Amino acid sequence: MLDWIRRIRKVSQTLTLPSRDASAGRSQSQLNPAKLIPATEVFFSQLIQQHFLISDLLTDDSKDSPSEGFASQQRQIAASYLERGKELEDQLLKLGSSYMELQQDMRDRLDALVERTEGYGWHEDLMRIYIVFGLLEDCQLRVAKGLTAARRVRVEAMLSDNSLMDFCEQALSRSIADNPSLANDLALFGRAIVADALLEVRDMVSFEALNLGKSEDVVSLTREQFKLLEPLTSELISQHTLRMDALGLTA
Repeated sequence: MLDWIRRIRKVSQTLTLPSRDASAGRSQSQLNPAKLIPATEVFFSQLIQQHFLISDLLTDDSKDSPSEGFASQQRQIAASYLERGKELEDQLLKLGSSYMELQQDMRDRLDALVERTEGYGWHEDLMRIYIVFGLLEDCQLRVAKGLTAARRVRVEAMLSDNSLMDFCEQALSRSIADNPSLANDLALFGRAIVADALLEVRDMVSFEALNLGKSEDVVSLTREQFKLLEPLTSELISQHTLRMDALGLTA
């Protein structure tokens, strides 16, 4: 229990999400997610390293799986994400460079996200994938509308593949049914890591097309960024809520 409390405190101390009080205001404007897409090489570098990271996490987590059936499915999905990451790398090479330094920066940021959202045991680690990468893939699917037509078609096909989310939902639902005491812990853990996922959403999009003013104050800048992103984040949270509902948990 003490370890759990320390983890919650550690996460909460790193967050810079804006206050949701009435004085902060809300964005009522429409937002075209395509305008949030960064440079193509940046978008692809993020997506490549995210695929590789998911593959690594699934492979590592499979070693602690409560059943060989779950472990086998994790390894299978991990192989799929690895192959897709390599395919995306090939597409990035066609832009004229491997962008290795950029990819390393992306991986370092994602590794930090994984460290901040680390769970305790197999179920929380799978919950982390379900929530964090579910939100990130939802975001990327929307932002991908800003790619050229040919690239968009393939990327959207990849991100529309629900095999990972379907597996997480199936495995977690079955685990909760077998051990109902898991439900409360997983719900608490899920609520503790959503903010980290939203901060990563903020970091992986581009604000260049949104005429965001410059500010040296981190809190003010973060508040303004999330105000602009609110139409998008509202959609992402709605999808997140549906995923939690599918487990019988409250978001």
